[in-house]
Amino acid sequence: MARENFVMLIGVVQGSPVINKEKQRARFSLQTMRRTGKIDYPIINVLDKELIPMVETFTEGDFVVTKGFLATNNVKKSAICEHCSEKNIAPGMLTEIIAMGIQNIGKSHTLQDWAEMSNHLMVIGTLCINPGTRRTGEEKTPNCQYQIAVNRSYIVKGQSVTADYPWVKTTGEQAEQDSIRLQSGSQIYIRGAVQTRNLWRNVLCSHCGSAFRAEDFVAEIVPYSVEYLNKCIFPPRVSLTQEAIVS
Repeated sequence: MARENFVMLIGVVQGSPVINKEKQRARFSLQTMRRTGKIDYPIINVLDKELIPMVETFTEGDFVVTKGFLATNNVKKSAICEHCSEKNIAPGMLTEIIAMGIQNIGKSHTLQDWAEMSNHLMVIGTLCINPGTRRTGEEKTPNCQYQIAVNRSYIVKGQSVTADYPWVKTTGEQAEQDSIRLQSGSQIYIRGAVQTRNLWRNVLCSHCGSAFRAEDFVAEIVPYSVEYLNKCIFPPRVSLTQEAIVS
């Protein structure tokens, strides 16, 4: 079975890394730039104790090269009700990069210098569901969203996880093609970037029953290109004999 899940980020450290010396883990965030000029803030999780001394050298503003893979994790997310001030807990998903290698390259850089490589991802995945498509804005731009299963190419010590389930979001012509070609079970190869954004979710308070909106941080894949590999939908091929009859 084909496996591809690789992420390379070159970006600016945001704030101070969070280091848990007891568990020998660390987490930090980078500001990156896509080739389109858009800015993202992916979260990097460091689980290799050999990399912790390098993370300890990071200060805000340092440029860091990170190589790793995209990982998803089912978590419990909290939101405070604006009506009764009680905490609500609901299941959610955290999408982050697990670092396999990191390097501090100092501060004498700009994101523009690294725009082509600042946020780069390659994955092979299989659609878990049929794609969802809608049109937004005055120009009714097509948007397509779907979840894929990505087999891990790397083994993390102490983890039994073998696959991750990130969401993919496409727009414009790519969204049009995805809505036509893809279905649950389709296998695709994506070259793209990790997009991060804040969005508002509607929550029903489990304490007072009132509805309120809670801000959430999400990360997803935005492709530069999508290659359709297996179980995709294509027009039936016409044989040379059929073409001759038609003509």
